[in-house]
Amino acid sequence: MIKNKSTLWSAALITAWSVDFLFWGKAVGVSFVILMAITLSAVLIAAYKEGTPPAKKSLWLLPLVLIFSSLSFIRQEPFTHALNYLMSFFLLGAFLYTFRGGRWLEYNLSDWVIGGLKLALNTFILAIQFVFLSNDTQKEGDAVKGEVEENEAAKKPSIWKKAAPYLRGLLLALPVLAILTSLLASADAIFAERVKELLRFISWEYFFRAIFILILTFPVAGAFLHALTESQDEELIGIDKPWPPRFLGFIESVIVLGSVNLLFFSFVTIQFRYFFGGESNISLQGMTYSEYARRGFGELLAVAFFTLLLFITLSAITKRENKGQRRTFSALTTALTLFIGVILLSSLYRLGLYENAYGFTRLRTYSHICIIWIAILFLGILILELIGKWRYFTLAALLAVMGFVLSMSAINVDGFITRQNLARAFNGKKLDTYHLQSLSNDAIPDLVNLGEDARLSLIDRAEIGGILACRDALLETPRHWQSFTWSTYQANKSLQENASLWNKYLTYKDEYDSWYVIIEGESRYCSNYGWD
Repeated sequence: MIKNKSTLWSAALITAWSVDFLFWGKAVGVSFVILMAITLSAVLIAAYKEGTPPAKKSLWLLPLVLIFSSLSFIRQEPFTHALNYLMSFFLLGAFLYTFRGGRWLEYNLSDWVIGGLKLALNTFILAIQFVFLSNDTQKEGDAVKGEVEENEAAKKPSIWKKAAPYLRGLLLALPVLAILTSLLASADAIFAERVKELLRFISWEYFFRAIFILILTFPVAGAFLHALTESQDEELIGIDKPWPPRFLGFIESVIVLGSVNLLFFSFVTIQFRYFFGGESNISLQGMTYSEYARRGFGELLAVAFFTLLLFITLSAITKRENKGQRRTFSALTTALTLFIGVILLSSLYRLGLYENAYGFTRLRTYSHICIIWIAILFLGILILELIGKWRYFTLAALLAVMGFVLSMSAINVDGFITRQNLARAFNGKKLDTYHLQSLSNDAIPDLVNLGEDARLSLIDRAEIGGILACRDALLETPRHWQSFTWSTYQANKSLQENASLWNKYLTYKDEYDSWYVIIEGESRYCSNYGWD
């Protein structure tokens, strides 16, 4: 039973109000990390008042939530941006779900799925029960659990208990009054005029925002209630005996792994010819760069994913009844991991050929980073298999995902693409300025720093100047501090400090409010910036 109801509801209300204050009518920026900090602070204050401190291991999630939410306003590349949001919400949910238990390091996939469903349901159910169940019903529920404490101070009615009937009455009265007022206004023109005069003084925007805040307070309170009352150490699935149960025979599993290893051995043998023979071997087969890279890269990545699932599944369901069987299984999975390592190298090699011929794009950069983290995950799972820590497979996958997202943020995907493609242009290769124009503000500082390099052709420098002029015209300073992003700030700063690169290119709007730039007497569209 919650002892400090007023503190809980105040924390939930402040969090809900923060959502309105930070996001209503404003683009998302630094506001997101501020909301995460407010939410974490609110639940910690409520826990302190309630005397239910979080588990130490749950506190490890706090810096992770703040790191990923901070990266969301530092990087603006869309995929990186979205992943930082998703990781922030996931880790916040993990913190609330495991608040008092702290056993998230031991969770397997089933624990995460069931835990997420429980938190989602309790977010609504606990708040509704907390508000609408009578005091007697709550006491009966506590008695069933054996948690009723005879505390004289608790018997005194709190401020919330006094206010709750009035709030419930208002919630019930509002729709009734709305219906009756509408009918009476339809029946009498003078009354209708008076109602209109009254409504003119009411700001409907603020009215709806107030309703939104009140409605949002309930699920926030439910999530906080779950953290304070339902997150104590739960029984984890498969902690006493493996789940799912191991039902696949050892021989069957060995046949599967052995046949896959033989297949991979034959494939890897062929791949070594290309690694050591170089580009000449590709041309001997009558294939271009594009054909060789594109025909194989996606399929090899799919093979790696499928093999990873096969590895995890067989490890979970295969019976290993003695030391010999365990050693044989480990040897086969070790060989599988080594073959996958070569296959991943092959996919990187193909991707490198494609990038060398056609340049870098976002998808190719994502793939580069993803391959590296798949290889790290394979190695981690192999180590866990060898030492018998199968339960930590899910943790290894979670760490790999976090590493992937952090790597994306650290290298600055759009800045990396800009640097690599300009480096290709320095060596005389074609520069795709259309692609450069499509990149986010993350790319602007690198474009400014390298755009006037003498190794670029005059036409490339002119086109980059046009890109920068367009970006200056399109770049808007946020009207609200909540919308501040480091990426936009850095882009704007770079443009203003190096205005000589682009201010000779005139930009203007047409009658449809679209921006154009003039280069060498030609008008070119800013938003779809590309040269033929």
